[in-house]
Amino acid sequence: MLFDNETQELLAMVREFVDKEVIPTVGDYERNNEFPEKLLDMACDMGLNQLCVPTEYGGPGLTNVQVFAIAEEIARGDIGIGTTLIANALASFPVLIAGTDAQKKLWFDTMIKKKYAAFCLTEPNAGSDAGSVSTTAVEDGDDYIINGTKSFISNGPIAGIYTVLASTNKSAGAMGLSAFIVERDRPGVSIGREEDKMGMRLSCTSEVIFDNVRIPKDHLLGRKNRGFKYILETLDHSRPGVGAFGIGIGQRVVEEATKYAKQRKQFGQPVANFQLVEEMLANMEIQVQACRQMYLHAAELMDAGLPFTVEASIAKTFGTDTGMKCAVDGVQVMGGYGYMKDYPMEKLMRDAKILQIYEGTNQVQRTVIAGGVKKKYPRSTKKSAPTTAPAKREEAPRMTIPSQTAVEETKGDQKALNLLVCIKQVPDTTQIKIDPVKHTLIREGVPAIVSTFDTYALETALRLKDQTGGKVTVITMGIPKAKDALRECLAAGADEAWLITDRAFGGSDTLATSKIISTAIKYLEEKSGKPFDVIFCGKQAIDGDTGQVGPEISQHLNRALVSYAVEVSLQDDGTLKCKRESDEGYDYYSAPSGCIITVNKTSYDLRYPNFKTKRFARTAEIGELTSAEVVVDPQERGLAGSPTKVLKTYTPHHEKNGMKIENLDGKAAAEKLTGLLSDAGLL
Repeated sequence: MLFDNETQELLAMVREFVDKEVIPTVGDYERNNEFPEKLLDMACDMGLNQLCVPTEYGGPGLTNVQVFAIAEEIARGDIGIGTTLIANALASFPVLIAGTDAQKKLWFDTMIKKKYAAFCLTEPNAGSDAGSVSTTAVEDGDDYIINGTKSFISNGPIAGIYTVLASTNKSAGAMGLSAFIVERDRPGVSIGREEDKMGMRLSCTSEVIFDNVRIPKDHLLGRKNRGFKYILETLDHSRPGVGAFGIGIGQRVVEEATKYAKQRKQFGQPVANFQLVEEMLANMEIQVQACRQMYLHAAELMDAGLPFTVEASIAKTFGTDTGMKCAVDGVQVMGGYGYMKDYPMEKLMRDAKILQIYEGTNQVQRTVIAGGVKKKYPRSTKKSAPTTAPAKREEAPRMTIPSQTAVEETKGDQKALNLLVCIKQVPDTTQIKIDPVKHTLIREGVPAIVSTFDTYALETALRLKDQTGGKVTVITMGIPKAKDALRECLAAGADEAWLITDRAFGGSDTLATSKIISTAIKYLEEKSGKPFDVIFCGKQAIDGDTGQVGPEISQHLNRALVSYAVEVSLQDDGTLKCKRESDEGYDYYSAPSGCIITVNKTSYDLRYPNFKTKRFARTAEIGELTSAEVVVDPQERGLAGSPTKVLKTYTPHHEKNGMKIENLDGKAAAEKLTGLLSDAGLL
């Protein structure tokens, strides 16, 4: 299938995170037996733990196609990371299927706050046979009391909330099961044995023990004794995602095996040229592409409200079998090196195996598929009646994404800040080409991105917003194409963007540019009725390497300036504490409200977008300011207002002065060199 533009952008965002943050680090996390908390925190900041959350409960409101395609991208990096994040969706499906509005609000508020959720189905004696569940939920007045032990629970130790399957009628077997919401902090909930797994080691899997855990009756999901039905629907919803995990591993295997086969030489040529290796690489690619369409097809049926049970099982079975087969073949392509921990292939093989087991073994999936086939093609000797389209399920409406608005309220006792960041757009140097004849840069068609130092300024402003609430506005000068760079800022979390664009401002040097921006700042302050508490510039904001615009804006606006800050924080008295580099190390300055701060390279990079900010950035209206709003004397703008002129350039001529010591043996050459150095006063 073809993805729409929005889905392509979301996948590109996740792929960048996986390539830059996940793939380079997961091997070390696993070797050190370290839980990847920092990596997962970054993923949560992007919203990757909220993929299934509807917009009305604070989530991104993604389609199933988008969720499962994103799951593949994450699994391409590591399925331990993927399982930790996607387990939230598995745990949430029973709530989405059977929960009331109040239950959904309780669930998603808790899940978003605590970051992780867990689905508690499996027990030591109840896996594929869910009817053997021994955990019980007994009515006691207005409550249920839950007792039992769940095993192999993904996210068990870190989840803040659980969906739990328990028996409310032991004599009825599977038909006497009910589903409940249980918060982690309820008395009697504890974590048992944490599992030491062969693969998927970067996720945490444990027992979860319920010892006389009392929950109110309004934590029962749907109807009593209908839990087994909800769980079957839950597993139907989750299985295409497991298939997507298998394809994520398969895709990574194809990439790693191909790169290795092209580099590894035997018998005088790369092994990628050998016919049998080519066949293995080709088969892997065929299987990966075919299976990808299977899980996407199941997701399309889900989004359309059509039956998808068989298609979900097919996607899970073929996708995970393919992931495992690709991993085995990938090890074979790499030979002995594929078996070594120095390369990622052995890890991919260990990780792939679990996918054929969890959320319904592939043997159980084939039983489900066979049952669907027998229903689809019933035994009959009579002429078949015309088939009719399957009854369409009622489709849950996909909520519209609300406009991203600033958080105006204060957080704690601190004042919400009104922040402005001046940015400079520069061509994306990774896409610039050199004219082979003129040896000049070819910039046509090259997208504009934000200057690196301005990204530090923006992240500093966003961190202050995180601390205090408030609003972050970004502004730049340029042609309409400069809006691309402004949308990059909105995707990171800015609330509003303005572009100063007018041919009358063209050719402005730093002095004229600072005058124009200062006038625009005054206009925005008058328009909103709120002065900016801090105006940030990157060290190189708007102008070149000279970093003059920030200080010049300070002069034009007659406001205090702190330059080359590397850290900014708000103090209890409302002043800003600025850490600044100095020859002796660091100095600290207190800056008043309304100040200008230019930011040097900080210890933190610009954050990755999340789904809501990325969507907002695609459609947000960017305000335009022209000479009609930014009223600057013609003699102070454009070429007329740019007194800096280059009258003449001069390139110094470099000559090499020296002599060669020739036709002498080593000893004589050394003596002559010593004499020359002595004569020159160097010895």
